[in-house]
Amino acid sequence: MKTIFKIMLLAFIMGISFSITACNSNNNQEKMITENTTALFPKGEKLTNGYFTGDAYLQTLLAKDKNNNFVLGSVTFEPGARTNWHTHPKGQVLIVTEGEGLYQEKGKTAQVIKKSDVINIPENVEHWHGATASTKMVHIAITNYEGETNAVWLNPVTDEEFNAANKN
Repeated sequence: MKTIFKIMLLAFIMGISFSITACNSNNNQEKMITENTTALFPKGEKLTNGYFTGDAYLQTLLAKDKNNNFVLGSVTFEPGARTNWHTHPKGQVLIVTEGEGLYQEKGKTAQVIKKSDVINIPENVEHWHGATASTKMVHIAITNYEGETNAVWLNPVTDEEFNAANKN
């Protein structure tokens, strides 16, 4: 009888342990899902400098200083938002952290860019980037300086150019 009681007690304890583990596993899964949908950085300030079409926001993460000859920022593009055509005298790197967007070099077909993509833009290449017509996109931009210049801003991307890029 003692043996049966010990077996039943052991089974009961193991059942409780399994239930707690399963419950914790579910809580961890819910936490991971929540954490994965949270923005990496705050949205930042709305860009109103005339170099963007639509609603775009900048959260500066690191300004140029005596040790770093670049600026680092998280840029949020709401659906339809995009940069003007522009170049960088010493290049730029984009790291997409959220959503889906577009990147296009002058004379080439637009590319869809999405979370985890890294785009290495060579110096003086005319290009634009932003959200698609229907999806938000967030990227970290690492923009190098040449002297005091990190970008040369050009004409806005026309609606015709943007619509054509969204069809690819």
